[in-house]
Parts: sequence; structure tokens; C-alpha cells
Amino acid sequence: MERERAVLVELVREAYPQLETLVNLDQWMSGSFSSPIIFVTAQGVSEKAKSLTTYTAVADAGIVLHYPLVEGFYQPLSAEPLRRLLRQKGYSFRGQNSDLLIDIDSSTFRIWNDRRDRTEITFRFTYHVAVPKQPEAKINTFEIEGEWS
Repeated sequence: MERERAVLVELVREAYPQLETLVNLDQWMSGSFSSPIIFVTAQGVSEKAKSLTTYTAVADAGIVLHYPLVEGFYQPLSAEPLRRLLRQKGYSFRGQNSDLLIDIDSSTFRIWNDRRDRTEITFRFTYHVAVPKQPEAKINTFEIEGEWS
């Protein structure tokens, strides 16, 4: 979950470099933050074996753009920078710090502007994870029985 959230934070920071990012759900639910801010969350949906060495994980993402309050009125933030970035990258994004490549399902990309103080963006994405391999003891000593000529 942390790797998913980390790559989403990197995606949002690339699209909106001037805005702060919030990932703490409790802080967001309590409303103890100052706008403008972007809230990012991810929820794992499923995992499926892809091969003997990797599995595919599916997750839902939620991004909330909280508008700044200027002279008593909310100034909307556009979702266009994020949409443009995803189109440029072919709806795939690799995090620099987390080194996780996510493939976003463009058919699930939704933007809701029905609230006066924020825009909500949701989408589903997949990524591949290597199966942890247990270290095995190597055989370095061979005992051979028999006569040598």
C-alpha cells in the first residue's frame, strides 16, 4: 500500500509541483489541513499470479484537489495538468523514488467537479511485483565416491 501511495504522490507532484500533498487519511477526514492541498489515497483490489516470479496487483486510486479560498470564494483547480501528463505518458507512470511502474486503465479515469470546494479524481491501475525469493544454501563441497584412474 505504501509503494502504491508513494508512486501516486510522485505523479501528483509532477502534475502540480506548487501544491502540498496529504496522505494521512485521519488528518484528511478530520479536516485539519489548509487549502490548497492534494489528498492522495490508494486501496488494493486484487492480486493475481502472472508467472512463477511475478504477480499482478490491481488498485484503486483517489486524488482530491482542495481549492484555495480567496476572499471568501473557492478558486477551482483544474484537473487538466494531471490528465495531460497521463496522456503524454500513455497512461503509464514510473516513480523515480519508488521505482514502481503503474499502468492506469483510462476507461476508469473519472473526474467529479460537483463539490464547490474540491475536485475528485479516481482511476484503477495495475502494477507488477516480483515474488520474494528465499535464499537457498549453495552446495560448494562435493563428495565423490569411487576410484580414480
